Amino acid sequence: MIKVTVDYVENSLSHLLIKGHGGLEYGKDVICAGVSSCVFGALNALDNAENYDLVMKEGFTELTKVHDATKHDEIVLETLIVQLDTISQRYPDHVKIKVSGKEGNK
Repeated sequence: MIKVTVDYVENSLSHLLIKGHGGLEYGKDVICAGVSSCVFGALNALDNAENYDLVMKEGFTELTKVHDATKHDEIVLETLIVQLDTISQRYPDHVKIKVSGKEGNK
């Protein structure tokens, strides 16, 4: 199970934690590959990565905002959340997302 926790402060993403694995056979886990691709793509697209503390290791990614984010980077991270939510909707037994602190959140 891949668990995604997204925390917002004042409607701005402040913390993102992604941990676990998709649960399918190693080398054939398209869910894990999809999540990893989205995460790596988003992190590579950040203009100001120094505004975040980042910890990455096998099955674990944690991003914490330490300085104000640019509008571009906020859009990149919001796009990542949409992508992860799309995977979660398609594979609900393998990916769970918990969002807190965002106005209008279900």
